[in-house]
Amino acid sequence: RWNVQAAAHVLADSEATRADIVRAYGVSEEKITVVYPGYDRTLHPVTDPQALADVRARYDIPGSYILSLGRIQPRKNLVRLIEAFARLLPEHPTLTLVLAGPVGWLSEPIVARVHELSLDAHVLFPGYVAEEDKAALLSGASLFAFPSRYEGFGFPVLEAQACGVPVLASTTSSLPEVTGEGGLLVDPLDVAAIAEGMSRLLRETNLRSALIARGTENLARFSWGQAARAVVAVITSLL
Repeated sequence: RWNVQAAAHVLADSEATRADIVRAYGVSEEKITVVYPGYDRTLHPVTDPQALADVRARYDIPGSYILSLGRIQPRKNLVRLIEAFARLLPEHPTLTLVLAGPVGWLSEPIVARVHELSLDAHVLFPGYVAEEDKAALLSGASLFAFPSRYEGFGFPVLEAQACGVPVLASTTSSLPEVTGEGGLLVDPLDVAAIAEGMSRLLRETNLRSALIARGTENLARFSWGQAARAVVAVITSLL
């Protein structure tokens, strides 16, 4: 609160974040400029079967999998994602849900829900993913599920799009803004909607192809070069 009041100008990484700052701290919209960050442009689709098999083996993934990437904490809405995944299993009994990322606060109820639903053999928590493994892990996924309740920006969505994976994301916070037309958006509080969204992405080939293509197009809106020029323009105007 003190920082946004004292600053000469504020940079926000999304329109959603700017709206949050205005609402929470009473700052004028004119004092805030949205500057989208870039993403890691070294990420590309990995198609080499051996590379995909190697990363599956490294993270003990037995076969086809749905991937979610991010810190294991309540904000990521993983309990509902796990419950939605449980609804898919009768139709996709060999599928695995991979919840990759470091353990965060209040992760115990998330792990407990896996036990309660008897999903221990189908839900993996591989922990931190090495940067050199990220592209192959993303590329090998059947879909990328990111039904987070709140994101100031949401880099994993762009990383998944960069690796040619169909994306399921939330209708809340910055995610519609960042995902653009390159993802299927669902209500993160509706387990049935999450399950149906994942089911569609698994079975509808045309939808998958369309979202992958739109995801690639969406990436053009985000680059560190554009971000740098926008920041320089703000600094120059202040000087």
